[in-house]
Amino acid sequence: MILTCEQRAAVDHDSHVFLNACPGSGKTRAIVAKLLRCVGDIRGTSRRVACITYTNAAVHEIEHRMRQLCQNGDEDLCEVCTIHTFCLNNVLRNFFWRLPCESLRSGFQIASPDSDFYSQTAVEVIESHGLASRALERFESLNRNLDGSPICPETITPAAALDFWDRLATRGFLDFPSIVYWTYELICRHKSIAHGIASRYAWILVDEFQDTSELQVEILTEISKWRRTLFFAVGDPFQSIYGFSGARPELMDEFCRRIGARTDFKLLANFRSSTRIIEDAERVLARTPPMKAHGPSAGHVFDPVHVDVETRFLGITEFFLPSIEEFKIPQGRAAILAPTWYTLVPLARQLREYGVPVVGPGARPYKSTRVFARFAEQICAYIERPRPERIQEIEKELFILIANLDGKANYSIFSYEGRRVIFELIRFGRELRIQSEAAVHWLESASVRFGEILCRFGLTTGAQAMILQESVTLMVGDMEKRNIDTANVGLSDLGMFACPEANLKLLTIHAAKGREFDAVALIDLHEGRIPDYRIAFQEELEESRRLFYVGMTRARKLLFYFTDRSDSRNRPTRFLAKVNAKVFTTAE
Repeated sequence: MILTCEQRAAVDHDSHVFLNACPGSGKTRAIVAKLLRCVGDIRGTSRRVACITYTNAAVHEIEHRMRQLCQNGDEDLCEVCTIHTFCLNNVLRNFFWRLPCESLRSGFQIASPDSDFYSQTAVEVIESHGLASRALERFESLNRNLDGSPICPETITPAAALDFWDRLATRGFLDFPSIVYWTYELICRHKSIAHGIASRYAWILVDEFQDTSELQVEILTEISKWRRTLFFAVGDPFQSIYGFSGARPELMDEFCRRIGARTDFKLLANFRSSTRIIEDAERVLARTPPMKAHGPSAGHVFDPVHVDVETRFLGITEFFLPSIEEFKIPQGRAAILAPTWYTLVPLARQLREYGVPVVGPGARPYKSTRVFARFAEQICAYIERPRPERIQEIEKELFILIANLDGKANYSIFSYEGRRVIFELIRFGRELRIQSEAAVHWLESASVRFGEILCRFGLTTGAQAMILQESVTLMVGDMEKRNIDTANVGLSDLGMFACPEANLKLLTIHAAKGREFDAVALIDLHEGRIPDYRIAFQEELEESRRLFYVGMTRARKLLFYFTDRSDSRNRPTRFLAKVNAKVFTTAE
C-alpha cells in the first residue's frame, strides 16, 4: 500500500499513537495500513486486533479495503466494529448475567432507533411527560454520563430520559447508550473482564477519536491498565462536533496522557478539496502548520460563493443545480447540508415535487420507520439494478425486519439458508413487477406473499407476517396524507431510496461527518442556527465553529454558502465573516 511519509511514520511506530488527521488526509488508508501491519505481527498467535469506528458505514469501508489487501484468513484475526458492537461482543453477551439490573440478567434485546418498539416506547414517554411531539426525533441523541445520568438534547428532560431507559430495561431491551453504560459498569465491577479483553487484543485501533465520549474513554482506560494492549487512535480536534452526546476534545489529550501515547504525528495534506476551499477553511480554523491541498481537485478553479436568496428552494434550483450541471457533476455526487434536519424536510419535499431525485429527511413519501419500508426498498433496488454487493444490504434489512417482527436476533439470515430465502423473495418480487410497476400494488401484493415465504422458512409466524400488510397500509396512508399521487409512484421510486449513489443528498452536517462530495451547498447559515440560539458557553460557540468547518471541508470542487430571506430575522452567521467568498444577493 502506498503511503505518504507522514502516514508511514505513524503506521510504523510500534507503541501507543495518537494521529492528528486533517480532513481528507487519508486517515482511513492509514488505519487500514496499520491493521494490515498489526495482523502481520500477530499471525500465528492466539491474539487479535480490534478496530473501533464511529459508524457502520466506516466499518463497511474498512472491511472492504481489508478484503482487497489482506491474505486469505487474515480477516478472522481482526474485528472491525462500532463501539456498541465491541461492547456487545466482548462484554454484554458474555456477562449479562452479572448486570446489576435484575430485569436484564436473564438476557436482553437491542432496541435500535429504527425499530417500531423503540419508537413506541419513546411515544409513551412523550405522552407521559408532556413533551413536544418533535422530541421523538431527539431520543437518538440521548447519552449517559459515568454515573448513568442522562445527557439530554433539547426537548427531552432528564426525568423523561430515565423513564425511557427504565421502560426499555423492564421489557428486556437496551438502547445504544445503555450498551456502553452497562459495559462500563461491568468492567468497573469485575476487573477480570477488562483483563480478558486486554489479553485477547494486541492492538485496538480507534477511528474518529475526537467524538469519543467519557464513558468510552473510561472503558478503553480500564483495558489499557493491564498494559497488554497497544492503542492507535486517529482523530482531529477541529472536527469534534458531538459535545451534545458527551464528546469533548480534551478527552483525547487525557487518554493520551494516561497511556503515554505519542501525539506529534500529523497528517496535513488534504487530498480531497481544492486549494480555494482549503483557504476558506484555514480562515475559519487555522492549523499550525497549515493544511495544504494535494489531491486531484487541488487546482479546481471555482471560488466558494455566498449567495443570499429569497428562499432556500430558489437558491438550490437557480444556483446550485445549474452549477453542478455546468461542471458536469452528477447529482449523486452533490449534497445539501444544514445545521439541523428541520430545514431539510420541507426542502426535500419541494425538490422531489420539482423532479429532483433526493435522499434525506422528508424525501421519502412515507415514514422510513415503517416495518416493511427499508426491506422493500432494497428488494426493489436489486430488481431495478441487480448488483451482487446489494445482497448484503438485503441480508441486513431482512435481519432487522425479522427482529422487528418477533423481537429476536436471528443470525441464520446470514447463512446459505438465509440466501435461499432472499432469492425466493427476489424471484417473487420480479414476478410482481411483470404484472405491474405501480408501487402500491407491488407493496400490497409483496407484503402478503413475502409473509407467506417467511412463514414457510420458519422465520415468522402467521400473526407476525400480518404486520407486513399493516405496515404497507400505514405507508400508503403516509403518502395520501402528503398528497402524493400514489397511482404514479413506481418501483423505481421505491428502489431509489436504497440507491443513494444516483440521488442528490440532503444531510445534516453531523450526518455528513466522514463523507465527501464533489459539490456542497451549505444552507440555513444564520445566527440562531449556527451557532444555535441556545448556546451559553464559549466552548459551545467553538463547537459551532467546528461544525461550520466540517460542513465546508466535505466539498471537493464546488462550495456554496446560502443564506435566505424567508424569515425577516435571518442574519448571516458570524462565521461567514471569516471566509473570503464572493457575496451575491438576488433581487427582492
